[in-house]
Amino acid sequence: MADRFPRIVIQCLNGKNALHCPQYDSIYSASLKGITSKPALFQMESIYSHIAVSFFPHSIKALFGIDGHETIDAVLDLQHFFPRELVEKIVDARQTRARISLLDKYLLKRLNVVKAIDCRVINFLHLSPCANYGRQLKDYGISERQFERKFLHSIGFTPSYYRRVVRFERALNKIQHGDYQSLSSLAYELGYADQSHFNREFKQLSGLTPMSLYSKDELIKESGSLLAE
Repeated sequence: MADRFPRIVIQCLNGKNALHCPQYDSIYSASLKGITSKPALFQMESIYSHIAVSFFPHSIKALFGIDGHETIDAVLDLQHFFPRELVEKIVDARQTRARISLLDKYLLKRLNVVKAIDCRVINFLHLSPCANYGRQLKDYGISERQFERKFLHSIGFTPSYYRRVVRFERALNKIQHGDYQSLSSLAYELGYADQSHFNREFKQLSGLTPMSLYSKDELIKESGSLLAE
């Protein structure tokens, strides 16, 4: 499903890949996954083990210098961005704690060469989806076209699509936790035009309608640590 958090996933199966998805020609045993704009169905083999790290939306640009729009809906070979020997050490490690330690040390070193992200882009990431976009642009002192270009390079989504994904994630969280009185009231609370608009956008971003969510609940709870949903 739509996901604004990029991540790395290293499968700990001696270099074997145990994930499959018809939407992707190749899935690597060690992958860098960009942000996701649409649902994709991944199948997992019966034997599966991995370690993963989720990042803030701007982190791929900051840590690796890759424009966000180049990684959107992509699964890339991690060995283009991580040292091969590091990936091998992580796979060979026998304890999760050792794998985490190896990842921590490498990512902390990357902070020494982190690329600066425009502070206006960072600020926008923390705004409510209901915030007045035009007013924010005036506060930022930038045109809509200029800001959209900066946002695309840093994140991968346009600002408007990013806000749609944030709103969807809030709806998903509330439904999973039963934090709503009715779907129509939830649609109103989150600023959708009506329940039909809510249902349509929810299905576009997740592949599910809000009503069908319960039958998939356990899958969705587990999906945050996987390559994609």
